[in-house]
Amino acid sequence: MNYRHHFHAGNFADVMKHVLLLQLLHHLNLKDKPYRYVDTHGGAGKYNLSEAPAQKSGEFLTGIHRLMQLNPTEKRAAPEIVQQYLALVEQLRTQEGRGAYPGSPWFALHGMRDMDKATIFELQPHVFQQLRQNIRDKRAGLHERDAYEGLLGVIPPKEKRGLVMIDPPYEIERKDFPQLVELLQETYQKWATGVYVLWYPIKDRAMIERFEKKMIKTGIRRQLVCEICVWPDDTPVGLNGCGLLIINPPWQFAEQADAALQWLLPYLQMTEQGASATVRWLVGE
Repeated sequence: MNYRHHFHAGNFADVMKHVLLLQLLHHLNLKDKPYRYVDTHGGAGKYNLSEAPAQKSGEFLTGIHRLMQLNPTEKRAAPEIVQQYLALVEQLRTQEGRGAYPGSPWFALHGMRDMDKATIFELQPHVFQQLRQNIRDKRAGLHERDAYEGLLGVIPPKEKRGLVMIDPPYEIERKDFPQLVELLQETYQKWATGVYVLWYPIKDRAMIERFEKKMIKTGIRRQLVCEICVWPDDTPVGLNGCGLLIINPPWQFAEQADAALQWLLPYLQMTEQGASATVRWLVGE
């Protein structure tokens, strides 16, 4: 797979990730104290699906494009967080054209409050320049920096509350993601009360099972797994599905995430047999 995100912007994995990110931020907003959002791989901040990279892959056609084609009655039947997600996408499309699609930093800043702050990392120089052009928000600090070392330098934040979104380019993460397991261990040791969200691709179920065993062995409590697979696990395509491993999810988030994924699955699945959406505890309290 090519992990330049412009190729994958707006695909089913983005839909799933961004809906659940908004749900997590909704929970953080329920308390009156400020929090910090940290994005380890911010990308360009937003994308144009009418440009060559997205057009070449066409992945958005089986993601956000399907949802935007729904009629008003179908959209009103969606869970509230999905309706919020679609409204935000439509807001950007109205402002910047029908090909516009937000990245995680854009969604996060539109899901946060004025008192909250964001720290956004992006290591690739040309992508960082796009990020600077696309994200102009006084609440956001942008850093052209390697998040694997930068993250440890910004936690715990002064707000003491917050969420870390980890969505790396997986061409450098092989086998069962050992570098990410180590990063989560180190960050959790420094800030055990933060909410950590790790996005991962599902192409090889055996590899995911090995990754889960490693995460169980870390001793970290309250690990929730949210997955959506639009193809059966054994389908030889580039990406069968994706997951979010969430450490310290808020109360009732699991039930809300499951409701959102079950609603999304029929619209995003590529086959009627073998597609699935699941939310389960990898490690409980």
